[in-house]
Order: sequence, then structure tokens, then C-alpha cells
Amino acid sequence: MLLLPLTMVANTFVSPSQMPGWMAVPAEWNPLSATVAACRQLFGNKGWVGDSWASEHAMLLAVAWPVAITLVFLPLSARAYRRLSR
Repeated sequence: MLLLPLTMVANTFVSPSQMPGWMAVPAEWNPLSATVAACRQLFGNKGWVGDSWASEHAMLLAVAWPVAITLVFLPLSARAYRRLSR
């Protein structure tokens, strides 16, 4: 249930410039948006180009988001797993 809003508020189907202001900012900074924009760049499809830092550096964010998420949640999950084995 929590992933549904995250996947729907992205630049996958609609340009963030066509979204309301309160929805455009999370759509531009969404990890899925960065991955979609990076894939579009790699395959030569420009897609929707925005003026924000996130849309201009989509390739960097497509790599940085998974690394950051892993760095945050790997220690947390390891700690939770250790607590279960006690």
C-alpha cells in the first residue's frame, strides 16, 4: 500500500510541469523518476526535460538513490535481524 503513491507520483507517464506545484516537487525527486529519466537518456529519448536540479542530473540521482537507501536501511535491517536471533 505504501509503494502505490510512490510509484504513481513520478515522471513515468506525465511530465511534472503539468502537475500541480505540491505534486511536481515530489515527482521530480522521486527515485523512480530519476531511474526513468536516466533510462530515457541512455536510450536517446529526451522525454520530459525540466528546469530543476533533479531533472538535469537524473543519471547521478539514479545511482545515488539506491546507494543512499541501501546505506540507510542495510544497518537497520541487520540490527533488526540480530534482535530476532536473541
